[in-house]
Amino acid sequence: KILFRIVTLILAILLVTACSKEARKARLLGEADNYFKAGNYDKAKLAYLNALRLDSQNALAFERIGAMWQDDGAPLRAAGFLKRASELDPKNVQNRIRLARCYVATGHFNDGTKEALTVLEQAPDNGDAIITLTEAARSKEDIEAAEKQLQKFPKKNDVSFYLAAANLSFSGGDLSTAVNALQQALAADPKSSAAHLAMGNLHLTQKDLKQAGEEFKKAADLAPVRSIERLKYAEFEWGVGDAGEVRRTATDMTKSAPDYLPGWFWLAELAYKDKKYDEALSLLENVFGRDDEYLDGRRLQGDLLLAKGDTKKALEVLERLDQTYPDVPIIKYNLARAARRGQS
Repeated sequence: KILFRIVTLILAILLVTACSKEARKARLLGEADNYFKAGNYDKAKLAYLNALRLDSQNALAFERIGAMWQDDGAPLRAAGFLKRASELDPKNVQNRIRLARCYVATGHFNDGTKEALTVLEQAPDNGDAIITLTEAARSKEDIEAAEKQLQKFPKKNDVSFYLAAANLSFSGGDLSTAVNALQQALAADPKSSAAHLAMGNLHLTQKDLKQAGEEFKKAADLAPVRSIERLKYAEFEWGVGDAGEVRRTATDMTKSAPDYLPGWFWLAELAYKDKKYDEALSLLENVFGRDDEYLDGRRLQGDLLLAKGDTKKALEVLERLDQTYPDVPIIKYNLARAARRGQS
């Protein structure tokens, strides 16, 4: 009888513990979902990470964390989470699209192609997949293979079809056909931020800065705060020397989404341009407090430290960044530049 009571008590304790763990996990996931939907990425990331400590096989938590890092303009950081989510939930098409885009953004075009093709096998009419596939096509063989996939794409009147066609024409050097495809894309959906962005890129290639700027502005106005369209607009205005517009765009980013890293990065870049080095370093703390390994932020920090004459610390920052992200050309370049500065 005593043994039976002991076993019963142990089983009861285990049951209560299991129930408590499940209840806590459900609570954390509920909180994380609410923060995610509200756009509070700081708290959402923390809640999802805490949920993963209780359940390391939760595909949704990995997917959401990856999605947030991708939205924050950190594809290298996002890819690991999205890849794990894809392993846990192979049929999640949207997650695979995000992963494919991360691969393309970081120059891993073959991996991006594989993911896009996998999506098209599962969902032949997926517009994001056909666009990403054509963005990943770089070699003549890849372009030809992507063209065959495009011909099989069922939605021939959809904006995604025209954007994909424009990508292939642009890659093949046929700008007039690319322009025609983009005009058809805008006719299909005049409010497509992606179509305006693509048209801006094409005008930029033609060195028509006025038209490029107008299209980038339209794309930015149509897109959410956390978007490649807003970033491209800031980059363009920076390139043409309109610091005031960059400041306005970056300030709007930080006000609308205080945890959006590119906004703080651009404000720091502006302070660096004005030779306000300490202010720039202070602004970067808003980045590093959220992502200690943010590539653009650490690269800029290295430039700032060099400008202040602290070559030793600049080298330490860049060497650590190089270890975190090996084989990234811009890091190698900055590291070599800092090393030469140190030798001189």
